[in-house]
Amino acid sequence: MSLKSLSKTRWKIEQDKVTIYPYGVFYIFTAIIAVLFTGLLLIYINYQNTTIAESLPFVLLLLLMVVMFWGYGATQIEFDNSRGKMRKLLMGFIPVANVPFSKLQGINAVSNMAGSYNYRLFKKDAKYGSGIVVSSGYTKNDDANAVAFVEEAVPIIHGYLDLHDSPADYVAEPITSFRFFNQNGNLYTIKSKKGGAIFFGLLFLVIGLSLLTIETNGIVAKIFIVAATLFLALIFFNAAYTTLTFNQATQTIERTGVAKFLNRRYQFSAFAGIQTLRRSINFVYAGTDINMYFDVPGKNGKQVLLTVISLKKSADIERFIQELNVIMTI
Repeated sequence: MSLKSLSKTRWKIEQDKVTIYPYGVFYIFTAIIAVLFTGLLLIYINYQNTTIAESLPFVLLLLLMVVMFWGYGATQIEFDNSRGKMRKLLMGFIPVANVPFSKLQGINAVSNMAGSYNYRLFKKDAKYGSGIVVSSGYTKNDDANAVAFVEEAVPIIHGYLDLHDSPADYVAEPITSFRFFNQNGNLYTIKSKKGGAIFFGLLFLVIGLSLLTIETNGIVAKIFIVAATLFLALIFFNAAYTTLTFNQATQTIERTGVAKFLNRRYQFSAFAGIQTLRRSINFVYAGTDINMYFDVPGKNGKQVLLTVISLKKSADIERFIQELNVIMTI
């Protein structure tokens, strides 16, 4: 088996059991760091004028890191229908998660800011949480490995989970008041926190104006930098005073702000679906954007995207979508 095939999602289907190996890419990382560590070890021995035996602690440290990467690549997600449980086995034998099927929602695709996506397993009480990664990453919607995974492994797993569902799992909490919308008759406006955007807008405005007072020979560079900071200030001010209103009477959604050319208007009837997009900064979760898709009239297959809000907690995301569905009577 080639390293390239190892990096793809692998799965094994047995009687009453599906085992997934989603971290095969770590085998490639292992090969890379093994080469790098070998070179580092040779350089260390050469410059320190020592032997491998004398450098045994250093050698063992490098070897341990290589083994850990290789072992992580062997991590598996096991769905055992006979026991009604999902287990995550680190390195293939260390149990780090053991969840009953009755608490699992299912497997869904998760997109990120880089444009790639993977598949994750979610619990019923955290449908929009981080989830458990059950596939490698993909960049193409028609990736052969992703298509095969969705067609072969996922339906069997969902079949297992369906056996442990109960009607109470899908009874939504009645919406009697709105946490994320201000209501005024038939108008529903998304609540927003202006403070942060105004602060950064003022910050960039002050920086831009202060740069005007600095004497420099590079007039072109100065104009460019000042224009860039003032443009950033405008972006933040526009974000602070942008409102998104759902009008039940006219069946429209309107985005209005300081920059009029960014104003948009969409029909409820053109609504095509919701996407949640997880954002990370330096691999640290920064929040989830909730995007709405709308079909473009007269252009089959073409859609436009509208980011309506960014939230962090899974419970908040689920609640917002419930309120949105009530307003749009979906």
